Amino acid sequence: MSKFLTGTDLEGAIYDIIWETEEMLMIVSPFIKLGEYFKKLFDKHENNPKIHLLIVFGKNEKSVKKSMSKEDFDYFKKFLNVSIVYVPNLHAKYYGNEKKGMISSINLYDYSFKNNIEFGVFHEQSLLTNFTQSADNDAWNECMEIAMNNEVVFIKRPVYEYKKILINLGKSYVKSDVLYDSTEMFYEYSRKKNSEEKRLSDFPKTLKLGSGPSKRPERVDEEEQQYGFCIRTGKQIKFNPKQPMSREAWKIWNEYGNTDFPEKYCHKTGRPSNGKTSMNSPIL
Repeated sequence: MSKFLTGTDLEGAIYDIIWETEEMLMIVSPFIKLGEYFKKLFDKHENNPKIHLLIVFGKNEKSVKKSMSKEDFDYFKKFLNVSIVYVPNLHAKYYGNEKKGMISSINLYDYSFKNNIEFGVFHEQSLLTNFTQSADNDAWNECMEIAMNNEVVFIKRPVYEYKKILINLGKSYVKSDVLYDSTEMFYEYSRKKNSEEKRLSDFPKTLKLGSGPSKRPERVDEEEQQYGFCIRTGKQIKFNPKQPMSREAWKIWNEYGNTDFPEKYCHKTGRPSNGKTSMNSPIL
């Protein structure tokens, strides 16, 4: 059953969605700024690996911190099963768990909850509506598709130990592992599309204790892993093909942001490239 909500009813419904989550909490909001009350709601799930927290945010490509501060981003990293996805053209807002959902105009922004006039359509699942088409089911599926098709910034997954108990296979939580974290580069540099962007489908939902990669990794010279060269100045910097320029050179390049602009040096070797390297192709 769907209901139109505004004012304190809207706020209370979103608070309940966060607080009452048992399996998955989906937050879709271009702007996120957490006050102390929101943190108290989220903190209930801090030590629960069964709850998957999916955060989808966006806007402000050249200054991502305007969409979500580094402090708030780091706050979400503490959860045991969390995915954070960035969508540059996101404007929609949605809050949902396995039983309730809210399509709304309101951002997860403390100021909006206290000062703005906001609307929302709230839906709660029941035995009769679980298997029927609804606007909330459509919204959930659309938001999930958006999350699956955009850039992952942070992934953390629970690790379980599996043991046979009589005829059944039981599992117990051991720890959580960070599988992907591009936070530092994400907040330091403007967002440019590249072929190495990760998607949710690249990562498992859970991990099994003792599991590892099935393919033997290639040996790479340790020195090459640590040091590279700025493709514009030739200056020695940290080896990172995603950011192959010194800070000073990047600031100049970023005025135009042309990822195919010819540069002077190979990021891996420091040899002159005669214009054959670029931000897109930093290595000869």
